[in-house]
Amino acid sequence: MTQLNMHFSEDEQSRRVRNGALAAVVTQVVRLATQTGSVILLSRLLTPIDFGTYAMASPVLAFAVLFQDLGLGHATVQKDELTQTELSALFWVNLSVGAALAVTQVALSPLVARFYSVPNLAPLTSGMSVTLLLSGADVQHLSLLTRQMRFWTLAGLESAAALTGLLTSVVVALVYHSYWAILAGSLASGLMLAGGAWLSSGWLPSRPGSIRAARDMLTFGLGVTGYNFAEFLSRNTDGVLIGKVWGTASLGAYNRAYRLLLFPLQQVSNPMVRIMLPTLSGLLKEPERYRESFRRAVLPAFLLVLPGVAFMIASADTLVETLLGDQWSEAAPIFVALSIAGLLQTSNSPATWLFLSQGRAKEYMRWGLFNVSTSIGAFICGLPFGPVGVAIAYSISECIRTPILWWLIGRNGPVRHRDLLKVIGPHLAGALASVGAACLLHRWLLAHSIGGIPDLAACFGLSYAVSLTIVALFPACRGEMRRYAQSIGGG
Repeated sequence: MTQLNMHFSEDEQSRRVRNGALAAVVTQVVRLATQTGSVILLSRLLTPIDFGTYAMASPVLAFAVLFQDLGLGHATVQKDELTQTELSALFWVNLSVGAALAVTQVALSPLVARFYSVPNLAPLTSGMSVTLLLSGADVQHLSLLTRQMRFWTLAGLESAAALTGLLTSVVVALVYHSYWAILAGSLASGLMLAGGAWLSSGWLPSRPGSIRAARDMLTFGLGVTGYNFAEFLSRNTDGVLIGKVWGTASLGAYNRAYRLLLFPLQQVSNPMVRIMLPTLSGLLKEPERYRESFRRAVLPAFLLVLPGVAFMIASADTLVETLLGDQWSEAAPIFVALSIAGLLQTSNSPATWLFLSQGRAKEYMRWGLFNVSTSIGAFICGLPFGPVGVAIAYSISECIRTPILWWLIGRNGPVRHRDLLKVIGPHLAGALASVGAACLLHRWLLAHSIGGIPDLAACFGLSYAVSLTIVALFPACRGEMRRYAQSIGGG
């Protein structure tokens, strides 16, 4: 029987966290490579109509995915003591919800086809429902691996799934030259991940029984789901409003700017949640170790991402033109207007670790509802001024929400307001200094007719150098940097 309650010594836990960080980097590299390969290869094998058809059916699946695990994966990782009965109950709940969502999607597929007047969408939308079944079957097994901090196992499974999906899509596209190749890759990836999770975890569910034993975990999961739903609305409402009022061209520019700014955050936030949730959850009864682990995790996460965001803000015009092409010049001012929101969202990402590891799911959901309501209010206020107006209003709303968020976080739990200020303040100061320094260098280089890649490379290096220097001025951060250097050097 797989051990459900895992407790590690301080040295063992530190080692697993370091391994988790390295495994996360490897996984992200493989994902980036497979995503890039998929875009390049499938774009040559399929037509824009194939991609458009698949994109029409995708929103239905994306909405269903919000509810597929009910936040019960996080609940499994967070709970201090976990029994076979509780875990089995959650497994059957996840599987039942996945099956119900799959049946619902099949039932809705004719309506999707009728809405777009594309008959082929009905079977495609129905086929997508299989991914919901696969996800429902592997939630608890993947969560159990995370709980056990077996990050290299997870990295191997996710990398194998990504590569399997890419290979399957390419083979099917070579044979059939159809949008079904995209779905085939998705299903192959999901099957590989689910099968590998079952085999690797070594855990088998008991037969269905009462879910009363897992009532607290269900409540926790519903809180996480509520937050995810609110987050979904806040991430998509702006695009709907801009598309409705200002048209497809403005929406396209806004979407590209938004995605480009979010890219660095997405590469770090999800892996860090996976690492820090089991780490911090296991330390709730040891407040000092909890605070120490939080401080140590923030340093590499922020030093990796915040200077990069600062560089992107300072060199937005050249960056957008170089990466996206001249036709996307309209996206540059939108990117700059969104930049403050991007910088603050990056610095706010550890709030998720604290909410979830402390079991504060209801507060997490309430924060999500406050976030979406204020965001939508900002979108409406900025909408008359076009995409740039929406972006500016959103950044202003993020400035208002950020101190409220950290006040809320520091009210309870091991990490108090003073701890938050000491941990986050130096990195924000470094990021702001990097924006100023890189912006000055960028303008100087443009004035001397130096642009493109040399401009971006110089601003990138300066941004990281300035941020590292500012952060190192603070004794606590300097001590953490020294410890990391000794750890990497084997000292």
